[in-house]
Amino acid sequence: MGRLLIYLLTISLSLCGLTSAMAQEPVEGLIADARLLSESGKLSEAHAILTKAVETDPQSSLAHTRLGGVELLQRNYQSGIKRFQQAIMLDGKNADAFVGLAVAYLHLGRYALAREALKEAEQLGPSKQQDIDKVLAWLDQRSGKHGH
Repeated sequence: MGRLLIYLLTISLSLCGLTSAMAQEPVEGLIADARLLSESGKLSEAHAILTKAVETDPQSSLAHTRLGGVELLQRNYQSGIKRFQQAIMLDGKNADAFVGLAVAYLHLGRYALAREALKEAEQLGPSKQQDIDKVLAWLDQRSGKHGH
């Protein structure tokens, strides 16, 4: 009886892994489809597909990040902020989510929060350093500060 239980538990755990892997494949496809739609200006359709991606895999930081990005393009900054925050809660090293969060804060005039999000993105994504430095310089100029 004990062996049967262990066997069933092993099968169950491996099926959970398969289900998770299978869920990621459709999510990646949905994200790719949404990217093409958003690049062609079809933001409502991209939003619908990314919403489906988030529903399919609520643990996908990337899906939340991409949905937040489309919401920024739709000028729905508050909702974008919530999406980016969710993405960061799922993956604290998601530099793109911090950049998106900063952009949303910039649009709302919340410069101190934008600066903090950018500094976090700068630490997580060194490849984004030059772009982040430009925005930080703009924020410094806007606020009358020099350097960062």
